[in-house]
Amino acid sequence: MKKIIFIYLIISLWGYCYDYPYKDPYLATVLATPSKYMPTFKDTNFKEIRLDLKEDNVPPNLWYLDGFRFGLMAQDYEAPAIFLLAGTGSKYNSQKMITMSRILYQNGFSVIMLPTSFDYNYIISASKTHAPGFLKKDSNEIYNIMKLAMDKVKDDIKYKEIYITGYSLGGTVALSIGEIDSQEKYFNFKRIVAINPTVNLYDSAKILDNLLDDNIKDEEELEQLLQSIILGIMQYSQKNKNMKIDETAVYSLFKQLNMDKEKLKILIGVAFRFIAIDINYISDIMTKSGVYTDPNEKITKFQSMSEYYSIINYSNFQNYVERIGFKTYKKLDENLTMEDMIENSSLKSIEGYLKKAENVAVFTNEDELILTPENLKYLKEVMKGKIKIYPYGGHCGNMFYRDNIVSMVYYLKRGELR
Repeated sequence: MKKIIFIYLIISLWGYCYDYPYKDPYLATVLATPSKYMPTFKDTNFKEIRLDLKEDNVPPNLWYLDGFRFGLMAQDYEAPAIFLLAGTGSKYNSQKMITMSRILYQNGFSVIMLPTSFDYNYIISASKTHAPGFLKKDSNEIYNIMKLAMDKVKDDIKYKEIYITGYSLGGTVALSIGEIDSQEKYFNFKRIVAINPTVNLYDSAKILDNLLDDNIKDEEELEQLLQSIILGIMQYSQKNKNMKIDETAVYSLFKQLNMDKEKLKILIGVAFRFIAIDINYISDIMTKSGVYTDPNEKITKFQSMSEYYSIINYSNFQNYVERIGFKTYKKLDENLTMEDMIENSSLKSIEGYLKKAENVAVFTNEDELILTPENLKYLKEVMKGKIKIYPYGGHCGNMFYRDNIVSMVYYLKRGELR
């Protein structure tokens, strides 16, 4: 009998093999999932919706970011509604957001697509402080925006149940919002899914900063690299009118720049450095911090930003936290310390909720780039029985791999991990 059971287990294990194609975490992060390994879905259109959330005047040179925008893919029948939160710096309509929304739509959900707090449009139009990065405060703001968004689309969708999911920073925020809703019970989320979440925002910021800083000899080499990537994107954009200087755009140049695997860390670091540079600039100008810009200088609509970027000098996420984020929140609470801010930007601040919640699941990878070994160990312990860890996939590289999608949708619909 024991022999039969053993043989059955061997056959079962042999029958299921995780065949995501990229075993190297950096290669996986950059190349993501080839289309032949993805589930099939239709190219569903989305509706862009605008919310006027603030009375503050948008700086003239950032006029194109006026008004908070989110997206909707609505079924034409009664269907579960799901909020989808984007990753660090991503807009609601980034390539990853569109793909995930179409997959969820294909599986019967009406999808409300939202950016997270590091989106430029969010910083200007939605954030009360214009300085994102304090997880609890960001989550409360986004929670209130979700209420307004749901009210705005109430005539476009029919639903009985509401879900929430997100990837990367969006996954972390989804968990934090779940904790808020467990108390307020405004949405009463049926289930909550976090894909490749960070545990501590500051830890992950340091990891992303160091991918570039630790692998570049000096500022001259950094400048040459960034300029070559910008030039590459400009050339590529002639063929693709929608190409922007974001994570997807940088990764698309992997083959074009003839970069070897040893330089993948630098490429990933560059992708997130562009986000950090913009956040340093936009948050500085909105908070009137005076770190990079003169708060008394009159800004014109077509003012060149090159002089500001020269002053910003490729500043990273840690620079932003220390120079702008912390100082902004210190004005609101004079007793606040950097340690307090870091602690309140970690999942440890909602640990009690995560342990008790029965409608929460986390999907991540053993080789996740934005987690320290301690972070991953923490997730395994706190989310025991509520976490699925794949052997490889880097940071969101395997997010659209068919096995991952099947497991995620299965959990959303049945509440069971498989």
